[in-house]
Amino acid sequence: MSDIDTTVTEEEAPDAAPAGGGGGAEVIALEEVTPEERMDQLDEEADVAADFVEGLLDLLELPGDIEIEVQEEQALVSIQEVGSGLLIGRRGATLDALQELVRCAVQRSTERRSHVRVDVEGYRSRQLDKLRAKCRDAIAEVRETGEPVRLEPMDSFERKMMHDLVAKTRGVISSSEGNEPKRRVVVHPES
Repeated sequence: MSDIDTTVTEEEAPDAAPAGGGGGAEVIALEEVTPEERMDQLDEEADVAADFVEGLLDLLELPGDIEIEVQEEQALVSIQEVGSGLLIGRRGATLDALQELVRCAVQRSTERRSHVRVDVEGYRSRQLDKLRAKCRDAIAEVRETGEPVRLEPMDSFERKMMHDLVAKTRGVISSSEGNEPKRRVVVHPES
């Protein structure tokens, strides 16, 4: 079984009419990627991300060990032994900004969508555990009341984890609503 990787090009489609006076429509080319090639891509993305984070730590004169873990769908770059919450910030705001910088650096280097997640001192892991507990509570409430329950806003990876948790549970389904950055999961009773 292979994954499909999507590449968007700037070429004009042959029969595309200009929209709003600009150029023509974008052409989307699909290319198949084997699981081995996907793992190689994730390794490359993780290396770029780790190099970027290492350079940032050096600039900020912060200590820190960088650990890389490549999984099936993403690479995780963990920063350990930083010794302060400086890279996490209030409610993870600085970590979210760091995630965005890493995403941009990886995409610029690889010219494809980034699948790297950054964590500092296990913060994201702890937050994900808390979100899973809240999702389990929401599932129980939906089963008890029959009414939908909206979870707090979360990023796309966290929403995917909540959807996966709900999908493994009988009697409930989930959907997402809202726009970034306030997009959230809603747990519904199954019809």
